[in-house]
Amino acid sequence: MLPPTIKLRVLKSWVSQDMSLILQAQPLAPREMGPLPKKLHLIIDVKQQSFGLRLGGEKPTDATANHALIQILRKHCPSFTIRWIWQDASTGSLWIPLLAGPEQGQPWMLRLARSKPPLLSLISPDQIIHVSFGQKGTFTKKHALEEPMPEQGMHDILPSLTQSLLASREQATMETGAALQDSENLALQDDNQAASEPREASGGSEDLLPKAQRELSSRLKRKLKTIKKTREKLTRDLPSHETVQRLERQAQLLQSYVYLLKDKSIELRLDAATTGLDHDLSIPLDPELSRGQQIEAAFQAWRKARRGREIGLKQLDMAVSQTRDLEEDIAQLLAHPFKDAQLQVLVRKYKLPDLTSPRETRSNEGGAKPYKTYRSSTGHSILVGKGSLENDELTKAARSNDYWFHAVGVTGSHVIVPVTPDIREALPTSLIREAAILALHFSRFKDDLAGECYITRKAHLKKQKGMPAGLWRIDQSESIFFRYNKTELDGILQTIQV
Repeated sequence: MLPPTIKLRVLKSWVSQDMSLILQAQPLAPREMGPLPKKLHLIIDVKQQSFGLRLGGEKPTDATANHALIQILRKHCPSFTIRWIWQDASTGSLWIPLLAGPEQGQPWMLRLARSKPPLLSLISPDQIIHVSFGQKGTFTKKHALEEPMPEQGMHDILPSLTQSLLASREQATMETGAALQDSENLALQDDNQAASEPREASGGSEDLLPKAQRELSSRLKRKLKTIKKTREKLTRDLPSHETVQRLERQAQLLQSYVYLLKDKSIELRLDAATTGLDHDLSIPLDPELSRGQQIEAAFQAWRKARRGREIGLKQLDMAVSQTRDLEEDIAQLLAHPFKDAQLQVLVRKYKLPDLTSPRETRSNEGGAKPYKTYRSSTGHSILVGKGSLENDELTKAARSNDYWFHAVGVTGSHVIVPVTPDIREALPTSLIREAAILALHFSRFKDDLAGECYITRKAHLKKQKGMPAGLWRIDQSESIFFRYNKTELDGILQTIQV
């Protein structure tokens, strides 16, 4: 009996540097197959040593849509579904019909030829190859297909890919169930052991620590979890050193050989003899840009990647240092009781809300507010959040046209400038500077006396479900770099209102 098969409705496409075409697709399957992921990735591998297809693989981190193959594919097949993947028994080549509508007539095809080296081609219904992609480069000169188009009677390997996917899912489910069973058995053993042994009343148990100390350790654990997630994201998004070098080389070569460009080109192909490199090079282009704009865009992409790597490495180092400090402090908190003064030192170190003033009682007491108020030289109020929870409270209470300031790329206080009739359209320069200095001072940039600051309206912020305290999504903003001195900062801090 043949395994149940699926259709793949392709949503997005990319090309990776390891010579693969990645198609992100929504699986359409019969009910008897059970639940499937909402999205799958079909990896078409063009390398000689790993030729073939994989279903369910993850999208490579270096995948890009800025490639001639992707641009031409999207131009002629903006949306399509994959129902079959045929294999030619005589040549080993793979054919993928791209069904873009009613299944009538000849569709566009992707052919992965098992040549040396392999070559992936996009072929039109009239048997014209529009683009080919392989280890020797990307070729966009149209030419006729020299072999016959496949027929529907060829061997379809999509069912076997589906079966492999189902088998891997079943194996993962079995391993998960076994792990859960082991955990339950281990927990049962621990419970039996705990029941048979008398409980020690030593001070090493977390339950015997003061309530305030347990609360602080819980806060620091949540903070540690957030920083670890930040580290993972920074590592994932960090441009590699090789990527920066590649973009720099492409920008310099494009500048040197720009005279070879033709209007509306989607790539610049340079052979090894021209560049002096040990391989041919294909530089993707935007056909809508002029020659000068192509060069500027290439250098801008290089500078952006270089700056992104520099900033990312600094942020990663900071996150690693914060992780180390938190782990050490949490271990100390769980080891033995602390005095109140020692707890307050940690509260100030990590800029946490005061343990002696729980947030739920502040609004009832009516005295404490979740923000500090400063008076600008223009006479307007500047509100600065006291902590992550207070930042949320302050920003949620702000009106949609109030101005919002925050240091770029680091944790810090939210700063709100409430709108008055005289600043409804724009803020005075001095008010912008004073609010930005407060945002930078109450952030990780405090000791630098300089930094970049977001400036936007509250209406351009969104608090998504599951976001930790103090974290908001910025849909639209401008950022400005500010530098100030200690005297200017002290003058602003002195305007605080009690």
